[in-house]
Amino acid sequence: MSNEKSCKHGICEALFELKSLQDFLTESSTKYSGKLLAKLVGVDTIPFILMTKDGLFSHSGEVINHKNGKAESFTSNYFRIESIEKEGCHATISLLHPLDIHGDPPHSPCDVIILKKTTNCIEIDLLSICAIQTVDIELLKREIIIEPKW
Repeated sequence: MSNEKSCKHGICEALFELKSLQDFLTESSTKYSGKLLAKLVGVDTIPFILMTKDGLFSHSGEVINHKNGKAESFTSNYFRIESIEKEGCHATISLLHPLDIHGDPPHSPCDVIILKKTTNCIEIDLLSICAIQTVDIELLKREIIIEPKW
């Protein structure tokens, strides 16, 4: 039982540390260089995935398709930490929208080329989370460029 308790405490601590790093990226500023760190890194998000006892945690959300203006549903396993309540062991996370090389929903995690931030937020009970894994921030900076064949 004590092992389970410390594991859950570790998830809360890990997400709190992730939130601190993410805030440092966006809020750090110097007198002469301004927000140079955020410019160098090029992102304001540290993406991650979560595991529960049942497997990979996923959630559904909606985004507006800029091509046709219609709302489209998507399911994501990728998240951004928005806030964390250490005392109650709860966190608010936002969904990151995964896309493949064509800008469509990927069929597998190997097909994910880019992650887009969304305004879809959910609150999770950290006691149900068993593990957290950060994901390469390059997925947030990539642009989908399709070159002509000729």
